[in-house]
Amino acid sequence: MNAKPEHIASGAADRAGQQMLRRLGQMHDWLTEAGVRLAMAALALIVLAYAWEVVARYFLGAPTRWSGDLVGYLLLFVTFMALPAVTGAGGHVAVTVLLERLSPGAQLWAGRVIALVGVVVCLFLMKVCLDETLRQLERNVRMMAAHPVPKAWISIWIIYGFAGSALHFLRLAIAPRQG
Repeated sequence: MNAKPEHIASGAADRAGQQMLRRLGQMHDWLTEAGVRLAMAALALIVLAYAWEVVARYFLGAPTRWSGDLVGYLLLFVTFMALPAVTGAGGHVAVTVLLERLSPGAQLWAGRVIALVGVVVCLFLMKVCLDETLRQLERNVRMMAAHPVPKAWISIWIIYGFAGSALHFLRLAIAPRQG
C-alpha cells in the first residue's frame, strides 16, 4: 500500500497550484511589460510621424495624408497597451477617503471587493468591445480616414487593455498589495 496520508497529498496539490498561479502571474507580468514596451515604441513612432509631417508640410511644401490617421490609431494603441501596466502598478484612479477610515482588516476586505468590482467592470467592457470587434470583422467595417483600415485592427487593442486590467484586478483581489 503506497497511499499517502490525505493531508500530505493535499499539501502537495496546494503547492503545485500555488506554483502554477505564480507562473501564470509571471507570464501575465511579462505580457504586461511587453505591452508597455510596444506602447513606448508606438509613442516614438507618433513623435516621428509628427516630426515628418512638420518637415513635409513646412519645409517641403508637401503635407502627408497619412500622419494624422496614423497618430490617431497609435494613440489608442498606446493607451490600451499601457492600461494593464497602469492597473497592475495601482496607477488607476482610486478614491480612498472611505478606505482610510476603516480598520486594517476591513481595508483588506474592502480592497478585495473593490478589486472584484474592477474585474467585473473590465470584463464587461472587454466583452462589449469583443462583440463590437467581431461585428466589425463580420461586416468589414473600415475607418473613415484618408487611408481606411479595418476598424477591427484598431478595436482589438481595447480588448487587450481591458482583459489585462481585469487580470491585474483579479490578482489584486486574490493577493492584495501590502503597504
